[in-house]
Amino acid sequence: MDRYQSTLRSTVKISGIGLHSGREVRLEVCPADVGTGIVFLRTDHANAIPVPCHPHNISNSELSTTIGMDDSKVSTIEHLMAAFAGLGIDNALVKINASEIPIMDGSASPFVERFLQVGIEKQNGFRKLFVLKKALEVRIGESLMRVEPARKTTITCEIDFNSGVIGKQSMEFHFNRIGFMSLCDSRTFCHIRDVEAMRKVGLALGGTLDNAVVVNDDAVINEGGLRSSDEFVKHKILDCVGDLAVLGAPLVGKIILNRPGHALHAKFMKELVNNMEEYITVVDYEEVEKKPAVTEFMSSLAAAAAIMN
Repeated sequence: MDRYQSTLRSTVKISGIGLHSGREVRLEVCPADVGTGIVFLRTDHANAIPVPCHPHNISNSELSTTIGMDDSKVSTIEHLMAAFAGLGIDNALVKINASEIPIMDGSASPFVERFLQVGIEKQNGFRKLFVLKKALEVRIGESLMRVEPARKTTITCEIDFNSGVIGKQSMEFHFNRIGFMSLCDSRTFCHIRDVEAMRKVGLALGGTLDNAVVVNDDAVINEGGLRSSDEFVKHKILDCVGDLAVLGAPLVGKIILNRPGHALHAKFMKELVNNMEEYITVVDYEEVEKKPAVTEFMSSLAAAAAIMN
C-alpha cells in the first residue's frame, strides 16, 4: 500500500436505479482534499449536511448500510465504499440527489470501472492504518465476526443458506488489488420469496434480474447464471470490505466471518471505535517518516504495509 493518500483525478458522474426505491438516482463522485475522507452530501434537500464516513454515523444496517439521518441519510453505500477501499481511494465527496446509492449491476464493478477510467491521483498527505493488537469478536444470533492480529489482512468467510442452490460456501480472501479485482463483480443475491416479502413492505422496488442474482429452490433464475461458482460467498466478502471502509482507515488483521451481514459488521465497527486504545495501534505514516529509527513504528509499519502487497 502506498504511504500517501489518494483521490480521483476528476469528477465521476453516475446514474442508475435505487434498489429499494426504484427511482432514478444521480450522483457525482468528486475529488477531495487530503484528510477529507469519504463524505456524503444530499443535493435534493436544502437542510442536508455533509456526512463523513464513521461508524457512529451508521443509522441503519438492515439489508444494507445507511449513513446519516433524516434529510441527510444515504443508504446502500457498501458497494461504492468497497470500490473506494479496493482501489485505495481515501478522499472523495459523494454528491447525491436521493437517499440511496444506485444499485447498478448489484456489484462494485461499475464504480471500479468508472474510477479507473478517470484515474487515481496520489496526494501530498500520509495515510493512517488501523493495526489490530488484540482479538475482538462480536455475535448476532448464529452470525459471528472475529478479527485477530495478523501481518496481512485476510478475510475468511463461510455462509450457509437454507437453499439447495446457495447452500454452504467458504472462501479466504487476501486483501490486495488483484484479489479485490477478482471479486468486485460479484452481485448481491436473494431468494425469490425474499423479493416478494420485501416488495410487500415497499422495498426492492428497483430490483431486477439485471442488478441481482435471484434463486428459487432449484436454480438460479438469471438467464446468464452465475459469474463464478462462488459468487455468493464472494459478494458477502465484498459487502464486508465496503462496510469496513466506513472506519476511515484500512484495518490490518485476520477477519473471520460466519453467516455475516451488515448489522454484524456495524456492531463490530462500533465496538472497535468505542474501544480504540484497547484494540488498535494507529500507524501514522507521517510519524514513521519523521522517526524511522523507532522500533515500535517500524514493526507496526511492517505488519501494516503488507495489506496491499
